[in-house]
Amino acid sequence: MDTDPAPPETVRDYFVHELRRRRRLAGLSQADLARQMNYSPALIGMVETHQRPPTHEFLAVCDRVLGCDGALLGLWPLLAHDVHPHWFRSFVALEAEAVALNEFEVLAIPGLLQTEDYARANLVVGWPPKPAAEIETSIAARLRRQQILERDDPPLLWFVIDESVLFRPFGSRQIMVDQLWHLVRATQRPFIRLSVLPMASSSHIGVDGAFALMELPRQERIAYIEGPAAGQVISDPVAVERCRLAFDAIRGQALSVEESVELIVRTIGERYESP
Repeated sequence: MDTDPAPPETVRDYFVHELRRRRRLAGLSQADLARQMNYSPALIGMVETHQRPPTHEFLAVCDRVLGCDGALLGLWPLLAHDVHPHWFRSFVALEAEAVALNEFEVLAIPGLLQTEDYARANLVVGWPPKPAAEIETSIAARLRRQQILERDDPPLLWFVIDESVLFRPFGSRQIMVDQLWHLVRATQRPFIRLSVLPMASSSHIGVDGAFALMELPRQERIAYIEGPAAGQVISDPVAVERCRLAFDAIRGQALSVEESVELIVRTIGERYESP
């Protein structure tokens, strides 16, 4: 049934509202629009009923066919940001502004250093399972976050990962081999440091889980802590300082960058490439 949606509350609501409005102004049904865009009518219907997020290509073609002069395509940066869970959006926005980022991970490779295949393998194991389209959208959003690594002025990054992350397979052996070599190559960038916290370490400071620390342009410092179903941006100076002290202690117990690279390379050969 082709009825008007509720008043827009999110960027995606607004996009759907504008898509339907402009389609009707053009005198087109969903089938007419699908024919001109060379998409299926079912896909148009799913986009207009929030069952399928629009891709960049979909926006570009839709904008051209409906003669929107960039009005729909211009929503892409906001839509891309909108695909993150609401509790993660603030972190993504701040991460894009950060001049320095320190991150400790205990379960998986940090998102900024994940390959596409590893990210996909990481996302499909969630429970309850997500629709395939939602997974692909999440992968694209995760890879877009990595664009900060290609800036002329990238942030200074220091990652500490628990050694168990190297042994926790996501996907096939080849995916893990590619991912771990990707980590090795990342350490060759002058603004990236990567350390491994060995399982034999006597330190249990990181037992409370993963967290991140960010420094913003005006020397403002924030922390981010993520749990199984939500995350929290922390700006309270006392709490942020506790996180900083914890990270420094964890980094002090971790292997050096050179030792960490040697461990990663050894793990690739012994665990994933050996017959």
